[in-house]
Amino acid sequence: MILLFVVAVFLLTIFLGVPLVWAILITSVLPIFVFDLGYPLQALYLNFIGGVEPNHFLAIPLFIVAGELMSRGGVGQRIIEFSRALLGFMPGGLGMVVVGASMIFGGISGSAIADSAAIGTVMIRNMARQGYTRAFAAGLVAAAGTIGIIIPPSIPMLIYGFVGNVSVAELFLAGTVPGLMFGLFFMVVCYRVGKSSGCDAGGHYVGWGPLWKSFIGTLPALFMPVLILGGIFSGFVTPTEAAALAVVYGLFVTMFIYRDFKISGLPSLMIDAFVTSAVVMVVIGATSVLGWLITLEQMPQILVSFVQELSSSPWVFLLLVNIVMLVLGLVLDPVPAILLTAPLFLPTAQSFGVDPVHLGVILTCNVAIGLFTPPVGATLYVASRISGVGVLKIARAMAPLYIMALIALALVTYVPAISMSLVYAFR
Repeated sequence: MILLFVVAVFLLTIFLGVPLVWAILITSVLPIFVFDLGYPLQALYLNFIGGVEPNHFLAIPLFIVAGELMSRGGVGQRIIEFSRALLGFMPGGLGMVVVGASMIFGGISGSAIADSAAIGTVMIRNMARQGYTRAFAAGLVAAAGTIGIIIPPSIPMLIYGFVGNVSVAELFLAGTVPGLMFGLFFMVVCYRVGKSSGCDAGGHYVGWGPLWKSFIGTLPALFMPVLILGGIFSGFVTPTEAAALAVVYGLFVTMFIYRDFKISGLPSLMIDAFVTSAVVMVVIGATSVLGWLITLEQMPQILVSFVQELSSSPWVFLLLVNIVMLVLGLVLDPVPAILLTAPLFLPTAQSFGVDPVHLGVILTCNVAIGLFTPPVGATLYVASRISGVGVLKIARAMAPLYIMALIALALVTYVPAISMSLVYAFR
């Protein structure tokens, strides 16, 4: 009964337009009074503060700063040029450039929004000139940008790892193949659109010389994910230390190698990163309060019993996870969606024998799809703002991308080897 009440109150407050943090806190406080649970309200404050105190959460603002550093200046343009030299000769090549550049940039910034903004600013205009509709170009930018939170380093995976006590290194490793698969599926759509419409039937390969020159120019930026993942997997640094290393490396690359970022721009960058980090940390604090209530009232155990009564098949459980996450993705951003569902789904997943790392990848893929799904999709609105095309028009144009994303999600969900093969190889 209390679990249904909590879910109903949260959804009601969200749909009424209550700010997310207040919706979570209201959902935490109301059951205490309605069901006369007798918990002291001081405990809410203590859990809010305690939720943001762990030192490992320092990795979040540090990765945000590193992403901001690499997304400003000419890094995005260099990645686009390299992707164009690598993929631009194929049918649908310009669309593939968007996907390829988004995958590379996502591995550097870890931010879907920064990815969509950096790539979309240049490529939507270029795709429109080539003959693609602006709606499809914007939709492709919105969808491809979300690969940035599947491919490591991924902030939603980082948070899931901290909240669920799951290895961040294994989560990053597990996200690599699914991220590449999403990108490949989106490229198939680009190939079909470019060839069938005739707007981008393919051109001449630029040759090894220009490709190599473009690769060398992009290499310093490409080395960042190698530095982060290599440091974590080797055990040389923790995820938090890797985030700090990424900030130092990002400063070095943008200021001394590319020389497209000046020290005078650091204050505004830090303010932007601080605002983003503050929003994330406040949400973490609020969800810690709700998580405290969920744990005390044994709601995970209630959910486990309910799902086991419904079906003993892990396939059915994973189907329910996908349905719930896709619905939440319509109204929530990735971070709060992960924070709210991980404490509930993890015990249930373990009861069905689902690996926590595999579950983390499934949750991340779901919230990635939510990012380009109306009405709240963040990358969708970024692409709409850049292109000047309405959100609903973009959503209609990207129907094939939705279909391919759902197929990729189904494969990731029901073929664990896609995400877990690399993890098993290094365990």
